[in-house]
Amino acid sequence: MTQGKYLLEMREISKSFYHNSVLDRINLRVKSGEIHGLLGKNGAGKTTLANILYGAVAKDSGEILLNGRPVEVNTVGKARSLGIIKIHQELNIFPKLTVAENIFVNAYHGRRLVRCGLIHREAAIEEALKLFAQLHFPLDPREKVENLGVAQQQMVAIARALAANPKILILDEPTAALSEQETEYFLRMLKKIQQTGVTMLFISHRLRELKLIADRVTVIRDGRDVATIPTHALEEERVIKLMVGLETKNRYPNLALPAKKELLRLERLSVGNILRAISFTLHESEILGIAGLAGSGRTTLMKTLFGLLKPTSGRILLRGREIRPKTVRQAIKLGFAYVMEDRLADGLFNNRSVMENISSTNLERITKGKLIDGELEKKIAWGLIRRLHINVRALEQKIQTLSGGNQQKCILAKWLFGDGLVYLLDEPTAGLDMASKVDIYNILNSLICRGAGVIMISSDLSELIGMCHRILVMHNGAITGELRGDEATEEKIIKLASR
Repeated sequence: MTQGKYLLEMREISKSFYHNSVLDRINLRVKSGEIHGLLGKNGAGKTTLANILYGAVAKDSGEILLNGRPVEVNTVGKARSLGIIKIHQELNIFPKLTVAENIFVNAYHGRRLVRCGLIHREAAIEEALKLFAQLHFPLDPREKVENLGVAQQQMVAIARALAANPKILILDEPTAALSEQETEYFLRMLKKIQQTGVTMLFISHRLRELKLIADRVTVIRDGRDVATIPTHALEEERVIKLMVGLETKNRYPNLALPAKKELLRLERLSVGNILRAISFTLHESEILGIAGLAGSGRTTLMKTLFGLLKPTSGRILLRGREIRPKTVRQAIKLGFAYVMEDRLADGLFNNRSVMENISSTNLERITKGKLIDGELEKKIAWGLIRRLHINVRALEQKIQTLSGGNQQKCILAKWLFGDGLVYLLDEPTAGLDMASKVDIYNILNSLICRGAGVIMISSDLSELIGMCHRILVMHNGAITGELRGDEATEEKIIKLASR
């Protein structure tokens, strides 16, 4: 496919929220027919730039050109009329409607799909089948969307976007909820769509995906475009330095602190047939890693320590005293803090403010009589926000409006609000860019510097090796080995996890 002149130019685009600069005279040029990647850490400004192009956010200054002509994209409707369509991270599909109804929900009057103001089912099914044949989508247009998996729902969202005949298709972190196999299929699908002439803006913080899918990549850092690179020239070390200014060797700021007292001990802890005779110790100022394949029992162990599950046998000792947390409230009072793997479903109150989320774990600390001391709540919340470098516009901002990295930091902030002894972290950096991961690692270091202990589950073996003082490997509900310091390698972990 010939990729010549620039179909899209965004020149000197700036945007601030509450005096906080998000985009600072950023420039973007996209060729006709290319898949153009936008790469940057969480909060770099990628989504804000895309939302300005889509008409969902008003720019403060700058101009947008399509085919060399200035256009004013001040509403979503205007963007759509210009052929600019966006597929959001949240797919915005209707689970109770069929696939065909979802695809043509925006069908306009006058088309044969709409009769008497309603979608004509048989015509919609016929059109959907034609679209699926072109895209090679294995979908039944009669199926209700609620019965589909995440990858198939993603296909529905894309089909709906393509039904509008877009010139520019914006995809914002489209693989975030997909498995590795689903992601590979999805990327191949986008390549087929590219062959139909659609230009795509692909937002991601995953370098590997961009290498597979993009023709060129623009790197964004702190609201500025720092480089546009052909995909064949994407080198990991160079890109990381452009994104965050980090050398690869500084990815894991491991602190080797002196040995401290025993903090937690498990003696032959079992939970039905899921956990079998788990025994280990955790010391003050230690990060203990837990490795293992899916179903190995790692998360069950965390939930048991946090009072969500009841052990069938064995003992848990905290500072030498046996404890039996039967509820989450009891576990929190004992000093346990639990950052769950699914932060959106289990770790946050999505419709509440940043401040309310941060203070939710320790309301007693800010309560006087029967009333919450609002000023004290604000003071403590701002202190934690500054300490953890959380990028927020205001304490009243809804937590769901933050980037993934900032949401993860807010979860840690709410547990720091409670001053825990033992921090249970289940995949604490999953889905985050390198800079946000390093921020999380530094937070962990601050915890162990004050004597707390950390137990961390991670599927990223290099992360476990880089940050943990010891690593326990689990398989089929049992600990199959312990690795310390330099003896911990990915090969050894995989071998122990596969026994």
